[in-house]
Amino acid sequence: MRWQILRRHIEDGVPLTTLAAHEGIGLRTLRRWHAAHKRDGMAGLATGNRGTIGRRSTPELVALVEGLALVKPPLPITAIARKANRIAADHCWPPHSHCKVRAITKGLDPGMGTLAQQGTAAYRDYELAWRHRAERPKHDLAGR
Repeated sequence: MRWQILRRHIEDGVPLTTLAAHEGIGLRTLRRWHAAHKRDGMAGLATGNRGTIGRRSTPELVALVEGLALVKPPLPITAIARKANRIAADHCWPPHSHCKVRAITKGLDPGMGTLAQQGTAAYRDYELAWRHRAERPKHDLAGR
């Protein structure tokens, strides 16, 4: 796809500014593609790895962080990160940053946290409060 767009500039002489406006692609992007094509040929236009290999996490470590986030009494993020990274080192898993641990714990269902931290009675109240859904919008009920 990149070559089909850039070909019009290279072979037909269409200015990059015209291509950018016509294709809806940023001029800076087209310039970057053109420089990559000059430098590496067609291989330069291939989409590359964006460097996210080191950022992937194992499902086991994510499950461990989620489990530590649900223990009673609740642990601070730093304690969860320290414990999880200690276990990750034992299993040769990539460690998680505090930011990643926070994102995992914030992504948990609040109902699970209520159940784990406060018990079934509190969860029942939580579920009743959040489960109620109206059958139709309020303005539909007024027209009856």
